[in-house]
Amino acid sequence: MLNAPTEIPLSTSAKGGAPSRRDRHFTVFMFVLGIVIYFVVNIQRVAVPGQIFNELQSDLQVSATQVASLGAVFMYVYAATQLLVGLLVDKYGGMRVLGLGAVLMTAGGILFPLSDSLGTLLLSRMLVGIGCGAAYLSMVKECDRLYSHNFTAVMGLVIFLGYLGGVVGTFPLAKGSAWLGWRSCLLLIALAGALPTVLIACIWKKATHPKVLEGPISFRSYMFAFRNLNNLKSLFSYAINFSLYYVILTVIGKKFLEDIGGVSPGVASFSCTVMVILSAILNQFIGILCTYTGNLRRPYFRFLNMLPLLGCAMLVAGLLLKGPEPGWGGYFIAAFLVISMTSGFSPITNAQSRETNPPSATGVAVGVTNFGAYIMVAIFGGLAGLVLDCFQSKATVMPEGGLVYPAAAWLCLFGIFLLVSIGTLKIAWTYPETYGRNIYAGKKRVLQITRFLRLNLYE
Repeated sequence: MLNAPTEIPLSTSAKGGAPSRRDRHFTVFMFVLGIVIYFVVNIQRVAVPGQIFNELQSDLQVSATQVASLGAVFMYVYAATQLLVGLLVDKYGGMRVLGLGAVLMTAGGILFPLSDSLGTLLLSRMLVGIGCGAAYLSMVKECDRLYSHNFTAVMGLVIFLGYLGGVVGTFPLAKGSAWLGWRSCLLLIALAGALPTVLIACIWKKATHPKVLEGPISFRSYMFAFRNLNNLKSLFSYAINFSLYYVILTVIGKKFLEDIGGVSPGVASFSCTVMVILSAILNQFIGILCTYTGNLRRPYFRFLNMLPLLGCAMLVAGLLLKGPEPGWGGYFIAAFLVISMTSGFSPITNAQSRETNPPSATGVAVGVTNFGAYIMVAIFGGLAGLVLDCFQSKATVMPEGGLVYPAAAWLCLFGIFLLVSIGTLKIAWTYPETYGRNIYAGKKRVLQITRFLRLNLYE
């Protein structure tokens, strides 16, 4: 799949002139190293605080809101970074931005397990959030540059391989934390992210890179992005529903399954692993399926927005029907798996962003959707901690210092999620079909907008 792309000769090598076959091979190898970094990014995204929620709460002696804030601050920074990274990758190219992000991710990843105070932990997660925030859009931009004619299939493969990092960040991390401690495990993960970064630095001059656009960076292009109705539909439908899945995966899912579902920590963690695996496989499958179904987008987009509604309805119904004792673990795991399928349609949403926006602003267009998604992850993550803390007086204190919250707390939280998913499904139903073509405007208008962006995007 990742053979030397035909588009690379159109780029200028670091030394100038036409690149050789050897240069193309190094370019592809650098793209593969970018996937490795994206793999580590996905470990960092899901590991804290969800998989070590109880460990952090008992070790640091903090509230659920404070533990959730470690995930929320990461997501706020990650989301805000998307807006800047969208501009940076359009100007500098994906790999230049990815390399800098990998350095920041490694620095923050090392600082986190070495910290004891909540303030330092928050600072380290901010650094990790900035670094991780550079990865996804950088890979989208590189995939668009190198594999534009097979974008959905290749991007599906990239997401599939990257999401396997989320597998490592769930069950294996939970087991490793039990054996080695959460600090040692997170330190090893941070050091692992440094290796592909060093390799990229070593082969940098041997690979080809896109020309850096002239002029200073400007947020002017977001005038188009936030005035585009289709971008707003993505932001308020897919982005919000994706955030429901991600909060379950990275913040509350494991704890809910242990406290309410009555499953063991190992089974709860493994369930999160299955969620990531299902999402990764679905991303690869959907990317290929879309290619063989006439580049249809709308049916897939509507279906993915139905999944959170179904999953949340299952959770609410289960909480209402079950008794006061822990149980129904398998049923709740099934509901989580339904919701996790929401994140398996990224090739579709990326393609929609490319096809409903000016062709010269791919990074900005995808950045808007990513910004909305992870802002909502942060908001819903903080909301989850706040709702649980409202029921703190009714919680049971565990011997190691953690808290078991009552079923009423979870019913309140998932009831809110259900109401939100109903509204977002209605919005998603109005998204237009593109059939793989750019429908932002007529051909003449597209050329006018593209010329405007080239002249004014960085002024």
